[in-house]
Amino acid sequence: MLKVTVWNENLHEQQQEEVRRIYPDGIHGCIAGFLKQDKNIFVRTATLEEPEHGLTEAVLADTDVLVYWGHMAHHAFSDEVALRIQRHVLQGMGLIALHSAHFSKAVKLLMGTGMTLRWKHGDRERLFVTAPYHPVAQGVPAHFDIPVEEMYGEYFDIPKPDDVVFTGWFAGGEVFRSGCTFTRGQGRIFYFQPGHEEYPIYHMPEIQRILTNAVYWCSEVRRLQRPTDCTAVKVTLEEEYMNPIRLSVFYDHIIQAVNQAKGDKSLNQVMRLCSDFGIRGIDIEYRQLCADYDRIDEALRYNYMEVASIYQFYDLRNRVDINTAREQIDMAHRLGVRQVLIVPGFLDGEEAKALHRASSDYFAVERFMEQNLCIQSMREALAELTQYAKPLGVEVTLEDFDDIRSPYSRMNELLWFMRNVPGLKCTFDMGNFAFSYENVMDAYELLKRYIVHVHCKDRGSEGSGLKSVPTGSGYIPVAQLVRKLREASYRGYLTIEHFGDIDQLAGIEQSAHFLKAII
Repeated sequence: MLKVTVWNENLHEQQQEEVRRIYPDGIHGCIAGFLKQDKNIFVRTATLEEPEHGLTEAVLADTDVLVYWGHMAHHAFSDEVALRIQRHVLQGMGLIALHSAHFSKAVKLLMGTGMTLRWKHGDRERLFVTAPYHPVAQGVPAHFDIPVEEMYGEYFDIPKPDDVVFTGWFAGGEVFRSGCTFTRGQGRIFYFQPGHEEYPIYHMPEIQRILTNAVYWCSEVRRLQRPTDCTAVKVTLEEEYMNPIRLSVFYDHIIQAVNQAKGDKSLNQVMRLCSDFGIRGIDIEYRQLCADYDRIDEALRYNYMEVASIYQFYDLRNRVDINTAREQIDMAHRLGVRQVLIVPGFLDGEEAKALHRASSDYFAVERFMEQNLCIQSMREALAELTQYAKPLGVEVTLEDFDDIRSPYSRMNELLWFMRNVPGLKCTFDMGNFAFSYENVMDAYELLKRYIVHVHCKDRGSEGSGLKSVPTGSGYIPVAQLVRKLREASYRGYLTIEHFGDIDQLAGIEQSAHFLKAII
């Protein structure tokens, strides 16, 4: 839900009866009233007479868009609060400055010019849409008349706008840039001229539509909290480029870290910290990426990160999901992602037990795989997907997935798929062979020619079972495996994985520090 604060001097309504008749609840009450009709907008109001003018630090921190109407008391507005508004706009809060708010302290601070203009009471205005492509103009007629309004005329001393969405023509012959957009820091600003207090401008449906559109447009940037201070570079991008092994982390861990912070850190702040730790990629579920693509893509680009691998769980035994898997590959191609991880399905309990009883003998595994219809369906689907992905420059991978029902959880089972699906590659999870009590070093030697992506999952101390812990703090020989990868000229990602960690951010930092020391 968008959080909007509508601010108004609320002086004309108290001092002039003709204004009070037009706006009995104040200009702020009128604007708040029609914005509240949108169920996606939460509205609060504030006025000049309140302590700190109702615009405290807490209020602005909880505001996506500030709608500001001012006229006769700009001089009475606190310098401190004006600076506070400026700071919040630079940090991403939207600002809609109405009518005489062009001359307010906060707007002058943000614009950096005199903001002067020509004016005259009582004139007819025809408002033209001069940027019909702009979101603020959507659903607004190409032009409409305001029967009587205060004339504002050129020259309007403003910096060059990003867009002039509306241009006003007045019956007396004046013209004016009546609806202008600006970007300051991370914040979006919309200045809108119509709205003199003596005329019922804010009761007009066209005006209400414009301001509702403007709320949505101005709020878009606030949803992604970008960093606002300078960033110390610990390792240059060129130095990282020269090292062929890079670090990644599961996007789920980032989301868990945000949730564990309980509002203290945004998604972008956690991703920025991951970038500072030296992490350059994320492993993300395909459906999760599709559901929040724009926000994730912007956060990645802003923090010099990329998608390292896209994974998804399917049931390919009956080919129902194969079209979605192709779409996953298409997404990887569009993003320049080299690997996708396909989890093709599972066996029922009895079949899985029978396979695992034979798993220590490759030839016994081979006989089982060739006779099992479900596994043959998986193989055929993987072969089709691998062939589909090859001309797109995408590699399909299979992982040693730690589930008793998985027919690729053990080294010989995974090797069978590698040998029987041309072009199939391996996402090598260091910690998952412990699930089947297999030696990870043996598994590496058996599968090393197929490895293109690595999950650095560590397991808790001996005797603690399969609990995932920060990389380097458990009993999996991670350092030895990474050194072997380096010796084999591995060029790819090492992905930090410890689902369920009670402090994901600290675990990510600890894991990244350990891995960077090796690579």
